[in-house]
Order: sequence, then C-alpha cells, then structure tokens
Amino acid sequence: MLLTFFFIPGVFSEVYEKGIASWYGGEFHLQLTANGEIFDTYQISAAHQELPFGTIVQVRNLENEKTVDVRINDRGPFVEGRIIDLSYAAAEEIDMIRPGTAPVELRILYRPEIPEDHYHRLPETDTYRIQTAAFSSQERAETAQAQLQEKGYTADIEKGEDQLYRVFVRNIKRDRLEQTEEHLGTLGFSSVLIRAEQ
Repeated sequence: MLLTFFFIPGVFSEVYEKGIASWYGGEFHLQLTANGEIFDTYQISAAHQELPFGTIVQVRNLENEKTVDVRINDRGPFVEGRIIDLSYAAAEEIDMIRPGTAPVELRILYRPEIPEDHYHRLPETDTYRIQTAAFSSQERAETAQAQLQEKGYTADIEKGEDQLYRVFVRNIKRDRLEQTEEHLGTLGFSSVLIRAEQ
C-alpha cells in the first residue's frame, strides 16, 4: 500500500534524525489519534513526539534500504531511544513487522503551514485515560505503575501486540485532565498520550 504526496523535490532533503523505529496497532486501532483523526493501523501514518501534525517524513530502514513516506498524525513513541512509531501498513512497507523495530533515518519531505493548535482536539467524552509510558521491560513498567499508584492514581499495565508494556492512568474526568497532565509532568511523565476511556 503506497500513498502519494505532493511536495517540492529537494526541499528538506537532509537527514533530520536517526534512531530506532517501532510500529503500533492493537488496542490503538480505530482510536482517536493526538490530532483528532481515527487511527487505522492498516493505513500509512506515523507518530512522532515533536514534528508538527501533517508533516510528511520519508523513513528509510537502514537494514534493507527500503523507504516509506508517512504523514505524522499522532504522538509517540514513548520508549527511550525510539524516534518514530509507524502504523502496521507503514512498517510492512519497510519489512519491520516481524522484528518489531529497525534502525532508521528520517528525512522531512513536507512541513505543513497549518498552526499546530488547529489539531489539538480531545475526544468527546467525560472520562479519559492517559498513557504515561511504554517499556519493553515488564519490570520497568511495574516500577512506573507503583510510582503512580503511590501518588493516588489508578494505574494499569497493558501489553500490546508489539510486546510493549504500556502504563495507563485511568478514569480521569475532563475537568481534571489539564491538572493531571501537569502533575504527571512533575513526576517525570512529560510525554503523555490522551485517549478516551474505554
């Protein structure tokens, strides 16, 4: 599955970033992304912690030189050392489904002119859950869970199809969401992902 984007050739052609890519799907399939879209893991898209939503990035798998062009529509990954989270379809294009991760380099093909705050639309619900972190180690996830529980949060661990242990703070009311996000930042959980409570 390939997507076609229109951009000016040669612009932003230098390597922007190198690191480890992972992919995600599972329980996030058909959930709202950070920019308010519905995440479809069988369509090509990606999550990045900082790049503006709508940015088009070429991802090159340094192990096999295969590339895929993705549009950033979500935030993540939340594992140290990882720089981009690909949808299943995008990961399949560069043959990294089975290993789960791959060393990659990113080149920016297009930067949107739409202001970032245009995209910050929370799910329309009264109760939220916040993903605070994701770990490849169950022990580290349990340590984070215990830290959150000590502060009075309802914290759960979910293991995804990508074998990552994600730590969630559950049952956050809408009127407490901003305050909770700020408090989590003081505890060291500065890169969080807000989802509608299921």
